[in-house]
Amino acid sequence: MSKWANAVPSRAEQTDNKRKAIIREAARVFNRRGSHGTTLDDVAERLGVTKTALYRYVNNKNDLLFACHEEAMEIANEHLGIGEREGRNGLEKIRIGMTGYLRTMISDMGVPVLILEENALADGTAGPIIALRDAFEKRLRGLVEEGIRDGSIVSVNPKLAVFMLLGAVHWVTKWYSPEGPWTAEQASEALIELATRGFSAQPGAALTSDLHQSIMSFTAARPKEG
Repeated sequence: MSKWANAVPSRAEQTDNKRKAIIREAARVFNRRGSHGTTLDDVAERLGVTKTALYRYVNNKNDLLFACHEEAMEIANEHLGIGEREGRNGLEKIRIGMTGYLRTMISDMGVPVLILEENALADGTAGPIIALRDAFEKRLRGLVEEGIRDGSIVSVNPKLAVFMLLGAVHWVTKWYSPEGPWTAEQASEALIELATRGFSAQPGAALTSDLHQSIMSFTAARPKEG
């Protein structure tokens, strides 16, 4: 029989939750300072714990950086799976998956840029992360190919299309600020809609996300000159 009707997390669940909190806070610090400019002391200070306490969950900085990459790829695959289940065609699957991925990354972690820094990992430890990244890109290319077949995506080089999309996504943490005027939801929807418009077979006459619509409302309200 379960204790407290499972209302109280088990010791293993509490440990996992603490490790996840460490990973996500570390990701924010890595993103602000860069992987080489961040120490375990910096992460411990942000969490309000001692560095000794961190060693219960990670062995060293490289272990923590590896965990950040791993968490990012887990989020990416989780949301791409949602897109594959909910989308009606290749384009929709990409938009749903990548919007969810980007929203989660900039709201919870702020680490898409870390995927560009696998060379910061110690020798011999980057291989598994590169394999995960390559597998994710392969899934995305498959959805582009699906979209070409079902008519939702124009005839385009799938590899180039994926590189363009991921380049736009992974640059977001260079300019996005949670203290700014845009929510993670607004920024992710607007950017993915704009980025995927480039290979949409039927792009439509106007962009529909909130940020683009607000600009259209503003320009429509401006008095005409002359």
